[in-house]
Amino acid sequence: MNDSALSATILLRLRIENNNRHLRGKKRAIENIERWVLPVYGEAQHLRANEYQMTIAYHADAELDKLMDDLLSEISWEADRGNCFSESEAQLEGTDRQW
Repeated sequence: MNDSALSATILLRLRIENNNRHLRGKKRAIENIERWVLPVYGEAQHLRANEYQMTIAYHADAELDKLMDDLLSEISWEADRGNCFSESEAQLEGTDRQW
């Protein structure tokens, strides 16, 4: 069995919004996601606005799907902690594959 890891280049669009206009927390939620969530999944490079290019190591397509589901769930959880919600999405660069 081959144990070599594959590498995926992911384009992450981080869309975090306040739950309502009276609550604030969007900036802190994004900062926490950048500091504590993204580094766990791989190397992240900030491209522009709220777009990031990430390099994520994986062994099989099913593992990549799980990693992306976990990443988007943690982003959503962190946004919720800041009285925000997430409509973030990720795409495998060069393909139509999205999460």
